[in-house]
Amino acid sequence: MNEHGFIKSVHSHLPSSVYKWKIRDTYTGGIPDVFYAGPQCMMFIEYKYVKNFPVRSKTNIKCNISALQQHWLQRMHSQGHKVAVVLGVGREAVIMLDERWCKPIAKEDFLKNSLSIKQIAKWIENTCI
Repeated sequence: MNEHGFIKSVHSHLPSSVYKWKIRDTYTGGIPDVFYAGPQCMMFIEYKYVKNFPVRSKTNIKCNISALQQHWLQRMHSQGHKVAVVLGVGREAVIMLDERWCKPIAKEDFLKNSLSIKQIAKWIENTCI
């Protein structure tokens, strides 16, 4: 699986009542991957995907958010908009709602806080609807 496949898997579990727009903007850097909307809110999510855990057990998982992406997410967040970074590894992911997306996450913390693809979709649904 890659990032595109991971996003597609999440979207396959979302009801049609959640509007989803996979953003592809080749002219503007930093724009998050997907825009979601429902009666409760509009939300932007930047997805990052790592195929496998690092081989060393003590190695942290890097989110690799670019400076432009950080700036965009922080700006929208400071203006009261919902934003998140979903870091996927394999078929599990963690949701980061604040500047924690700038720092690597320990493998143990990832495993302790990870959600399945179905749970990620349910969180998006519950947030938007």
